[in-house]
Amino acid sequence: MIQFIKQQKLFFLISCILIVGAFLRFYKLDWGNSLFTHPDEYHIAGSVNQLSFPTQMHPHFFSYGTVTIYLIYFTQELLKLFPSILNSKFLILNSFLIGRFYSALFSTLTIIIVYKICRSFMERRFSYFAALLVAITPGLIQQAHFATPESTLTFFLFGSLLLILKFLKHNKALYLILASIALGFALGVKISSVVFLLPLIAAIIIKSYPKNLSFKTPILFIKQALKTLLKFTGLTLVNIIVVLATFAIVAPYVFLDFSDFRGNFEYEGGLAIGKIPVFYTRQFIDTMPILFQAEKILLYALGPFLFLFSTVGIIFLAINFVRKPKIELIMLILAFLSLFLTNALLFAKWTRFIAPTFPFFAIFAAISLQTFAKKTQRSVYYFLGGVLMFGTVLWTMSFFSIYTNDDIRITASKWIESVALPGSTFLVEGGNMIDIPLAGNFKRLGFNFYNFEENQNTRAEIAAGLERADYFLIQSRRVFYNHQRLPRLYPRTAHFYNALFEERMGFEQIKEVHSYPRLSLLGQNIEFPDEQAEETWSVFDHPVIRVFKKNRQLLPEQYRQLLEGG
Repeated sequence: MIQFIKQQKLFFLISCILIVGAFLRFYKLDWGNSLFTHPDEYHIAGSVNQLSFPTQMHPHFFSYGTVTIYLIYFTQELLKLFPSILNSKFLILNSFLIGRFYSALFSTLTIIIVYKICRSFMERRFSYFAALLVAITPGLIQQAHFATPESTLTFFLFGSLLLILKFLKHNKALYLILASIALGFALGVKISSVVFLLPLIAAIIIKSYPKNLSFKTPILFIKQALKTLLKFTGLTLVNIIVVLATFAIVAPYVFLDFSDFRGNFEYEGGLAIGKIPVFYTRQFIDTMPILFQAEKILLYALGPFLFLFSTVGIIFLAINFVRKPKIELIMLILAFLSLFLTNALLFAKWTRFIAPTFPFFAIFAAISLQTFAKKTQRSVYYFLGGVLMFGTVLWTMSFFSIYTNDDIRITASKWIESVALPGSTFLVEGGNMIDIPLAGNFKRLGFNFYNFEENQNTRAEIAAGLERADYFLIQSRRVFYNHQRLPRLYPRTAHFYNALFEERMGFEQIKEVHSYPRLSLLGQNIEFPDEQAEETWSVFDHPVIRVFKKNRQLLPEQYRQLLEGG
């Protein structure tokens, strides 16, 4: 009876954690008021909407794997059988919202997987703590609100890690096979997860190595070595075949149209290593790997408290590993490093690249607390645990305010409509951004400012636009910040924005519309400006929008001179 009551309490506790995590992920999945602002969501939706089972299942899109695409498509087709659930008006948004639903679902399920992983080497109370930290990690909450593969990828990778740990503990080949299947699905979500073969093969090596290797005679040693080699080779081949077979099933057109896949893979790989220069990777020029992720991603995606405690946890983990290496810790470190380093060391350092590693930092923070509990007085441990939890909760609450408020682009559009005269002309930045809707009778002049530096015709068009425009609209920091930071590479673009902000362009800033993470305490709003984070952290769901109004008309020659850097 006592055991039953204890189990019920444990079930209640993990259920509460899951409910919290689910709420933070599923709340307002339709944020944006139908204005879906993540560019990758449109690419995925476009791939989904051109499918037709069984005649046309080619995704024609390999930047991401097809697991997400097929999952959305077949769910969409299933829902069409129930018109009462999915009316015709809603069908247009179907691909986006279904994708976001699965992101939120898999992100929620990851919480329980992390708990199970922690239970293999951590006390129960700290396992709960790790699960709770995963539930409230802002970076995971944000990814769950996008119809992109990162949340799904995280689920399958951590599922594979859990099964690897079970294989090491119970020595049952079934767990290894299931881990390989999970990894095959992960490959089908994103091909870069191939690096997770490292912990899988490491687990096979550990279990293949003989417990009592004999050096008594050369013959005996050779026999044991050959036996070990055969066992390792057999297990490795079988599981690689399982991984590839699973991958082939969930992503068949990687093999059926390999030339298309290879071309896309080479392009995406070129972007990642900086071989192919494009406008949306300019923020990574002259940046330091690891330091960039720490300063521009982890500090915001985890929050300062979780980031600090996880860093301490990594130090403790390294010390424990040196003193008394455990198989579970070896696999944890290997799994983390295989994902983090292979992405962090790339030229392109988008938040989404290291998003699947965010749960590891929750585990590391829990390790730090467990260490403090063993090494310090209870009062110290309670104080540190309270600081970590209270600080992280406040940071999460502030970030979550983004979804409790109207989308900032809608807010900006309404404000513009209230102050601008009908027929006003807006000069608007373009280039890999979703435009503000600009409700009302306004004229929009869009130009690609990324060609500004090298294309004289673009500069001439912008000069003509500046003559005609009543307003200049900056939709995020994406253009001006990256070019002002690198004046030696983009002198004309940097000069242009310097002149704009210094009001030498004939425009003055009349409004800044933002939705920074915010806390409301005791009637006071406390904001945490995060515009300087890695740009995709903010530009997709809470960019800072700046509105400039023309206050004097310059001569055409003056505009041309300013645009040429004079």
